[in-house]
Amino acid sequence: MKKHSIGCILLFLPFLLSATIGRIVEEYALPIDQPYGLALDGNNLLISDRASGQLFFFSLQEKKITGSQPLPCEHPLGIVSDGKGLWVSDSQNQRIFHFLPKEQRVDLVLMDLETNPTGLGWDGANLWATSGKKFIKLDPSDGTEVQTFEGPGTDTTAVFCDGKYLWLTERIKDRLVCATKEGEIFAVLPSPGPYPTGICRQGDLLWVLDFEKRKLYALDIAFNTQPIYLGEAHRREVCFTHALFNRGPSSDVQGKLYFCVGEDDIHQKIIKPLVFDRTDIVFENDNWGQKFAVLEGNIPAQKSLVLGYTVQVETRNSNYFIMPEWVQPLEKIPAEIRSKYLVDGHKLQIKDPYIRQLLKTIIGDEKSPFWIAYKIHRWLHLNIEYQRTGGWNAAPTVLKRGTGSCSEFTFSFIALARAAGIPARYEAGLVVRGDEGSIDDVYHRWVQIYLPPFGWVAVDPSKGKPASAMDVALSFGSLSERFFITTHSGGDSPLLGWTYNSNAFYEFSGKAVIENRTEAKWNPLPKQ
Repeated sequence: MKKHSIGCILLFLPFLLSATIGRIVEEYALPIDQPYGLALDGNNLLISDRASGQLFFFSLQEKKITGSQPLPCEHPLGIVSDGKGLWVSDSQNQRIFHFLPKEQRVDLVLMDLETNPTGLGWDGANLWATSGKKFIKLDPSDGTEVQTFEGPGTDTTAVFCDGKYLWLTERIKDRLVCATKEGEIFAVLPSPGPYPTGICRQGDLLWVLDFEKRKLYALDIAFNTQPIYLGEAHRREVCFTHALFNRGPSSDVQGKLYFCVGEDDIHQKIIKPLVFDRTDIVFENDNWGQKFAVLEGNIPAQKSLVLGYTVQVETRNSNYFIMPEWVQPLEKIPAEIRSKYLVDGHKLQIKDPYIRQLLKTIIGDEKSPFWIAYKIHRWLHLNIEYQRTGGWNAAPTVLKRGTGSCSEFTFSFIALARAAGIPARYEAGLVVRGDEGSIDDVYHRWVQIYLPPFGWVAVDPSKGKPASAMDVALSFGSLSERFFITTHSGGDSPLLGWTYNSNAFYEFSGKAVIENRTEAKWNPLPKQ
């Protein structure tokens, strides 16, 4: 049978790769055996050498090491300047001391610390330290732990305060993260090296020290309207089928199948067009602009109406790195977006008193669209448990019950976001389940929120409790390469309802039982 193919005209936007947020703009090899601590002091970056106990001066103007001097301990780790002197972490003796470089004199020692510090930071009044899985706010007068926060991983190595935010490094997963001084991690970048041990922010540059490579990197973190970084490309073929099977006994059954047609975007490139296994299909769009392939026909008893397609796709992890102040106020959202994606729906019930009261509890008086969305996202992670119970209930039911599937997390997020004035819709697709060659009959869906000036940003709230700070941060603005996106919708579509990937309608006379059967089969393609 002749097959029907759907071509795609969009490109994969390769220019984004050259303007990636967090890209390396400067890189310097260091003549230092074990570079560990990094501090910013005027026109110099200060680097501690764990091997020699020396402090090195890297001139930001000359872009090279211009001098060094000894530190009063054998194996210095974290360092930070407070404008008067240098705080140094002496992990070997489990202490922090304050060192006056010009006088070559220690004037304060913090001993008997509860945790053994590695990295050090200074916020103008308090010391910050990293230690394993946590980062800690310390009283500089005696080392008292004022507050302790969950870090970005199992080995948090460095911390720097830029006046407003904290920047931290984690060496096991090779991550750089940004957090509030209240300990809320909200943005993540990949480290440029395999063992980051120092970090400093200088305007739109993020300086990162790598212990293993013995290098100093400068990363670009300047504002741009597409602050996205992409992961490695994965090439696969997926075959998706949907069948309506008539168990009978009536043969007077009329069925109709609607297939969502996936398209190119930043996350995915269709490298071989969708090929449908039937030619007797038509195409139409719904009220949300979703494109469908449509097949209809009679289904005799013990027969099926079946439609399927094969597509080859290249997908990548896609990640937004957004600073809260980059997001514009809600009134900057285009009127057509607000009018379309703030409406209620039967799965949402945004006027329900429980939704309104819960929203007030979650966001309080928050005005920032970024933090409104992030607080909703965090609350769902920390308070709703992921369970697939077989139903797709409306948001108030899910939120009161405290459990939900990915779809129910999605309904709940959209309801709370729209009630707060943030346009929201859902995306969905087929999922690689573990092995590259795998079967998916469960699928997945998540949320997109509209944040001006960036547009639609993916958020996946459905991991559920228990969730770590990194679980929350990593699923805000990120999308896995395991997904092939098929669907964009605001819900209550006349063709799709609140479902995704495909939908089916049927009617019959007499007696008949109709079964829906869907399946996606994945196969890896050779790497380029």
